[in-house]
Amino acid sequence: MFSGGRPSMEGARLKMKDLPKKVFQLCSGGVCGLTPKGGCVLGGAYMILMTVMYLIFEFGHLNRALYHLEASDTRHSVGIVRIIPYCYYVAIGLACVTFVVCIYFLYSVQKRDTVGLFIYLTWIIIYDITNFIIVTLTSRAAKRANFSISPLEWFGLITRILCDFIWLSFIVAFAMIIIEGRRAGRTSLRTRRVSRHVAEPPKFRLGVHSRGIV
Repeated sequence: MFSGGRPSMEGARLKMKDLPKKVFQLCSGGVCGLTPKGGCVLGGAYMILMTVMYLIFEFGHLNRALYHLEASDTRHSVGIVRIIPYCYYVAIGLACVTFVVCIYFLYSVQKRDTVGLFIYLTWIIIYDITNFIIVTLTSRAAKRANFSISPLEWFGLITRILCDFIWLSFIVAFAMIIIEGRRAGRTSLRTRRVSRHVAEPPKFRLGVHSRGIV
């Protein structure tokens, strides 16, 4: 009964083991002539530019929200309305941290440091998720205060998240190239060490010696 299922399970396991190799072969060549390293540099520069623009717009959205809160009577409002300014403060603080992380990321790309790559990868995922929660919470709180957030907030968030998926693929590919290169370097180093301890065959040594005499 179970004999037919075993080969399929073994085949699935072999496919899962070969998956990282297939991903590496697919991504290592780059996309549209853009190498993984070039994609990382361009992605880091793009994120710095987006962060600067985000800070400019976020200060404008904060002033707009404060104006609406002052114009409406929020003294007897529920607590969710009062957290609107703090949502913008948190978003601005996260953007400032992202700016520093982007600079460290570009430094890591030049130094081929995988730690910096994975730190940036993890931070961008956390940053996008947190921003989505903040914008959702701010939008619901604004409805309680009888105004709505700017459509640019949703547009900028969704656009950045979609673009981040593209740039993160370059980061993963570049990190895999660095890891594979280090493994190949260690293997070649071990091969050299072993070859140094291997003695030459006697016939080969005699042949060289006889040629020198002749």
